[in-house]
Formats: sequence, structure tokens, C-alpha cells
Amino acid sequence: MLVFVSLAAIGLLLTAASALLGHDFEAHPELEVAGVGFLSLRAMAIFLLTFGTVGALGRWLEKPPLTSSLWGLLAGAGMYGIYIAAMQLIRSQQASSLIEDRELVGLTGMVTVAIPANGVGEVTCRLKSQTTRRMARASRPQPIAEGALVRVAELHGAMLLVEPVS
Repeated sequence: MLVFVSLAAIGLLLTAASALLGHDFEAHPELEVAGVGFLSLRAMAIFLLTFGTVGALGRWLEKPPLTSSLWGLLAGAGMYGIYIAAMQLIRSQQASSLIEDRELVGLTGMVTVAIPANGVGEVTCRLKSQTTRRMARASRPQPIAEGALVRVAELHGAMLLVEPVS
């Protein structure tokens, strides 16, 4: 019974440390699928805590060590699976508010800093309920006045190539 209680205590300490210290405590996962570390410290702590607790309960009920170990193994594997499934569900619900430059191609924006014929200005676009400003050049060598509506035609690195909207 002491082995099971010890494993449960180690699992509890690792789970508590992970909860208190957060992401800084987590070592990089050795195996990651869909952003969830299958061999992460948190997943292993959940398994140890469950295995030790159920194994100790089995011994307390005076079951043989092999039966208690099997119960602990099954319960630990089940809780491990529930943890992994819950983490995958949580990660799948996360949305990114990051606006990538390539997402701006085809959008209409407004010139906020005039674009000279062969120079650089600034264009403001709205995407994902956010306003973003990017450096821009005219796709043809022509000036575009501040306040003009433009369409993002292409992307060259981080520079938008825009054309006036008729």
C-alpha cells in the first residue's frame, strides 16, 4: 500500500506544481498531437495520481497487489485518456486573433498615409473585427491620396501592393 500512496503523492505534488507554476513548469512534450503533449508532465502526473489512489484503495479493500495494480492501471489509463481528450477539446476551441499578411489579399482598405507614385504609404484594413495598418505601395506607379479606398492586390514580403477601387 505504501508504494501506491507514494505514487499518488508524487502525482499530487506534480499536479499541484503544474497548476501553481503553469506553463513555466511544463517541460516540452516529447510527443505532441494536435497541440496536446501525450508524454507531458501534466499527463503523467494525472496518470500517477489516479494509479496510486485507485491502487491504494484496492489494497485498503484487501485486494491482492496484482488486482490493485490492474485497477490502478485501468483507472489511470482512463483518466489519462479523459485528460488528453479534454485538452484537445480546449485547444480546438481557441481562436487566433492574429492577422497574417496573406489574409489581407483581396480586402478593401483605406489609405491612411498617402502613397506617392513610386513610394510607400500606409493602408488600414478591417479583418476579424480588428483594424490593422500595413505599409503599402501602389501596384502601378501612380499616387494614391489619403482617404482613398484601395483593394489589396498582392503581397511582397510584408509590403502590400494596392490598387484604387473605382
